[in-house]
Amino acid sequence: MATDTLAVTPSGRPLTFTSKALILPHLRMIVAGTGSGGFLDRWFVYINSRMRVLGIDNLNQHTTSNLIPGWEAQKKEFSLPVSATTTVYHFGFSENTGRIRSYAYRSENQFLHEELGYGFGIKPPCSIPDAYELPRDLRKMMDEQRRAELSKPDGETRIYIGGEIIVHHLTANGFMVYPFDRFEDYDSDRRIIFQSAPDGALRAV
Repeated sequence: MATDTLAVTPSGRPLTFTSKALILPHLRMIVAGTGSGGFLDRWFVYINSRMRVLGIDNLNQHTTSNLIPGWEAQKKEFSLPVSATTTVYHFGFSENTGRIRSYAYRSENQFLHEELGYGFGIKPPCSIPDAYELPRDLRKMMDEQRRAELSKPDGETRIYIGGEIIVHHLTANGFMVYPFDRFEDYDSDRRIIFQSAPDGALRAV
């Protein structure tokens, strides 16, 4: 899988760079998220420090009932608007079958589990190049996503993509995570991020 690293304010101003997918080696899985910033981190810490589960399928049995109160706490703590949404994704090897399993949990659907099939899962949508090769064609696909989102009219919900492209490769033998490419506005976004940081926070190196 591949993610970008840009987090923005509600108005779309660059806020920080962040990891949008996190690995849980002891469960042989990756968790990822979209939507409201910080909720994935809350969920990752909760899994890692508060849950006793054997793997992705066992975790699935307890995910919905734990995400609902976690999301309510997130909305209250940060005074999120009613329109705020989030989606959590789980990818990993089943402890029961040894096969890859993928689940999505969407706040709009009360975090009911949705099993995802094999193949491409792309958000926001874009075309897949003929005779594609990964990770070679990731930048081409994400550039198309960026153009489509930036062309949306003011007032329409927009997904902001930027920073770096981070590749997460999960195999039966382990994980490989690495930065693959940077978008052309990485440096300008970084300047905005650090120039707007409060004293004592997010100082540039």
